[in-house]
Amino acid sequence: MLRTKRKNKSSKLSIQKRWCTQTKTESNMDISEHNSNVAQRSSGDRILKNERISMQEKSVLEQENIADTYDGPSYIIVDKNALCDIFKYTLCGICNQSTLKLEFRHKYGFSHLLNLVCKTCSEQKMECFTSPRLEKKSNTSTPFDVNVRAVQAFLAISGGHASVEKFCMFFNMPLMSSKTFNEIKCVLH
Repeated sequence: MLRTKRKNKSSKLSIQKRWCTQTKTESNMDISEHNSNVAQRSSGDRILKNERISMQEKSVLEQENIADTYDGPSYIIVDKNALCDIFKYTLCGICNQSTLKLEFRHKYGFSHLLNLVCKTCSEQKMECFTSPRLEKKSNTSTPFDVNVRAVQAFLAISGGHASVEKFCMFFNMPLMSSKTFNEIKCVLH
């Protein structure tokens, strides 16, 4: 009778520990149990893969449902040109021309002041920030929600302002200043 290699045995046990709800450890499992489990596992590999995929899909769906039911600010990354194209074909309520233009005015970290203007009648339709401001806690400037979340995210992944610079470089986004980053970092800690 061929003897199973220790490497194969330990890797099979690792898989069992990782993906099965009820497993026995190597210390309380005898060899005959191990051999029968190996045979069952080899025939059930496809089942495990399908279970793993369905668990991942379920996790993604749960995350989407949570995001849909959350009432607070929620963010996506959007190409500026795509956003401007939406308004390019929208009619102005006064002159009935499709000459609305979305202007990106001031920038405060990752938050921008948007201004929707009709080029024909020069009517300003709307002006708003891309992120809400948070409540003022002390005599510091009131930070924007998106900036606080970005700083929290980069600090959580052990990145500093240099990581923000790389992120902005790859997305061709305007950079959050190191002053803004450090002010928010001080408020968080």
